[in-house]
Amino acid sequence: MVDHSSCPSVSIVVPTLNEADNIERLLDGIELAVAGSPACEVLIVDDASSDGTTEKARAWSGNLAVRVIDRDGPPDLSGAVLDGARTATGKWVVVMDADGSHPPECIPGLLAPLEAGSHDLTIGSRHAEGGQTHGWPWHRHLASGLATLLAWPFTEVSDPMAGFFATSRERLLALPGQAAGYKILLELLVQGGDSVRTLEAPIEFEDRRHGQSKLGLGQQLTYLKRLAWLAGGRISLGSASKFGLVGLAGMVVDLLVFQFLISSGSRLGSSHVFSFILATLTNFFLNYRWTFRGDAHTDMHLAQRYLRFLVVALMALMIRGGVLVLLVESLGLTPLAGIIPAIIVTAGVNYLGSAFYVFATTASGVIPRVRWHLAALGLLAYMLLLRVLYMGQLELIPDEMYYWMYAQHLALSYLDHPPLVGWLIAAGTALAGDTVIGVRWLLLPLTLAGAWYFYRYGATMGGKTTGLLCLLAFTVLPFFAVSGLLMTPDAPMIVAWAAALYYFKKALIDDEARAFIGLGIAMGLGLLAKYTIALLAVAALVFMLIDRRAGRWFFRPQPYLAAALACLIFLPVLIWNAQNDWASFLFQGTRRLAENPDFSSYLVVVYALLLLSPVVALAGFLSFGRIRRTIEPEARKRRFMLVMTAVPLAVFAAYGAFSVIKFHWTLPPWIALLPLLMSALAWPIWPDRQPVSRLHGALVRAWPPSVIGLVLAYGLLLHYLTLGLPGLKTTDFGSGYLGWPEMAAELAVLEQQVAAEHDQQPLLAATSKWGHAAALAFHHPAGRHDQITAQNLIGMRGSMWERWFDRDTDPDRPVILFNTSTKLIDEEWLAQALQGLGPLQRKPVLRDGEVIQTLYYRIADGFRPEQVRYPDQIPE
Repeated sequence: MVDHSSCPSVSIVVPTLNEADNIERLLDGIELAVAGSPACEVLIVDDASSDGTTEKARAWSGNLAVRVIDRDGPPDLSGAVLDGARTATGKWVVVMDADGSHPPECIPGLLAPLEAGSHDLTIGSRHAEGGQTHGWPWHRHLASGLATLLAWPFTEVSDPMAGFFATSRERLLALPGQAAGYKILLELLVQGGDSVRTLEAPIEFEDRRHGQSKLGLGQQLTYLKRLAWLAGGRISLGSASKFGLVGLAGMVVDLLVFQFLISSGSRLGSSHVFSFILATLTNFFLNYRWTFRGDAHTDMHLAQRYLRFLVVALMALMIRGGVLVLLVESLGLTPLAGIIPAIIVTAGVNYLGSAFYVFATTASGVIPRVRWHLAALGLLAYMLLLRVLYMGQLELIPDEMYYWMYAQHLALSYLDHPPLVGWLIAAGTALAGDTVIGVRWLLLPLTLAGAWYFYRYGATMGGKTTGLLCLLAFTVLPFFAVSGLLMTPDAPMIVAWAAALYYFKKALIDDEARAFIGLGIAMGLGLLAKYTIALLAVAALVFMLIDRRAGRWFFRPQPYLAAALACLIFLPVLIWNAQNDWASFLFQGTRRLAENPDFSSYLVVVYALLLLSPVVALAGFLSFGRIRRTIEPEARKRRFMLVMTAVPLAVFAAYGAFSVIKFHWTLPPWIALLPLLMSALAWPIWPDRQPVSRLHGALVRAWPPSVIGLVLAYGLLLHYLTLGLPGLKTTDFGSGYLGWPEMAAELAVLEQQVAAEHDQQPLLAATSKWGHAAALAFHHPAGRHDQITAQNLIGMRGSMWERWFDRDTDPDRPVILFNTSTKLIDEEWLAQALQGLGPLQRKPVLRDGEVIQTLYYRIADGFRPEQVRYPDQIPE
């Protein structure tokens, strides 16, 4: 037994492997650094060096107590550190490399906080403010950056890859026996969780002068395997091999059932769903009894594990459907040829879901917050994959096709919206053509930018966990999830809204003057997307008036320069409006009030419940109550979030007292409150925190299943709209969304018949404001749209079609009036706007032998020019 009362208080553990050229210089540096400090010892823990490292260490002639520990077996940096800790006699252990990269003079600075009792773990950090790395080539920076990025969800520190740190001997020895790899600091951080008080001290890291780095492919693979274990994943070559064999058995079942159903005349979607279900049931029981046998079975009931399996199976099914529709519908493979790669991709998803979720181990000790970190990032990756697979297969909605018409008539702005969405579509179609994927191409970078700013805004309010919870909200909440799939003005506006909130917070709360530059850019781009973002500026003005510290910015130039920058970016819209009698501004203001007089203030609440989800909406309402002080103790942050949410919502509620409000107006203001309400929903994942009330507790319990339900609902919706679902008829519930390729083909046939009868190309005019005409224009088989217009031809409002219609069009050209319902097309007064108007006719539109739409149409000999509506001509 060692008598610790007479032992050194500090043990410096130095793992070595062929460091003969560096060891003496390191020991000299340590001796100089700890001179005058409490007694310490140096432990050289050697992994069978062959260059005389241990001999030089033993022969070193300094005054420090140096001991050499020879290890047997394969080199293992973590094992060497733990062996050193077991042999150490000091209360505190400093770990550092022998290659000279860690400055010994920083040792006292690492020890001081430990000895003072203020921290449990101190790190010599390259990435803390003031830290640097010298002498590394670019590929070393890249490799280190990637390794740090992979470790990022597990810890709050900036340099979890550091090999220079200090902690107690007791803490090191408490690590599990299976700790392995070359980054034992990460093990300490994960195992310590919220209980370890950590401090990063900046160091200047110098690349080694002598010898070679020991980091190779084997160490990197060990690191990846260790990360998987820390995340709870039961990934190994053995489990992967067994899972593969089980998967082959399931694939045989899958293929046999799929081929039988297809040959029996079943639909593609139904066949792949039923064959998948039978195969995955087989796989579950084989994996449960064989592949993942072990400790994961002891902490969860079979029914609960089966529910987890069912979730993973459904998520994999959605991925499989996306791969299948891409290969069969877009690339033209046969169903049997397409199902094989779909099965292979699905097997990968199933394996990861089984290893990390269904049969996950809890032995790694990862804390609940980190599990939410990993869930947020994993679900973001999953939802992005769904979008990539389905984005080009999902039919465009009429709104998107109308904005595609913007791109065909590029301008500084438009009547009903600013120009950004049209510009984005023009850029996307320039890259990928006038296709569905071309229209939506830039949604992917917009999604990534949105994810970044949702995270940054949340993180600046409450740290990494809050940021990732906001990222999770952006990923799964219906309004944001659907907006990321459709190229409408909401997609860029949501990104700009989150970015503006981030910069408003950095400027008004953190007093960062340079944040006003980002703010001006975000607000300018947001105004190019949608005018409603201007309400954020109104909310910020209110905040500055009630917050004394923020109000000081009234007397500084930066806010006014930010406003000028936003106006400069917004200048195209101002110019267009000046040239067009301020038509767009009037349209968004007084005209909307006049067009839709009604009381709709209650919709602010209804839209939140439907499109944020009931759980999140109720948490949002609750956050305006007394609970807000518990969730966010900092008064200024709390005030900022509440004001930036409440002011826009109050404006919309007031507007709703006189006119109809739209759902996409009222949802973005809730972004400001996300850090507060998402923290409320995940409240117990922080230590020593319990729900504040019964309602709060119920919402906390409902949130995890709500997340799963939202993800599954999103995937099932995509599957339903592309491949269908067994037992459900594919329909758009009368919205006029589906069937436009077939509708356009029917109208093209009708167009040719009328042209042959009248010896003149007819006009095609929809009896709707803008959507039907745009849909026909996009899908017209001839790729033309100069012969298409909307209800402006019969004297009614037609939005931009009023400006796009050629005034020189021959009024004696025949007209095909059409719609997907009898709305307006059966009115008797249409005879006043059209010449020789014929009777209403109808024709079913088929897809796969089923009626998917009904085409209603009337044929006229011509139109009356005086009845056509233009911006400067409004018929009586």
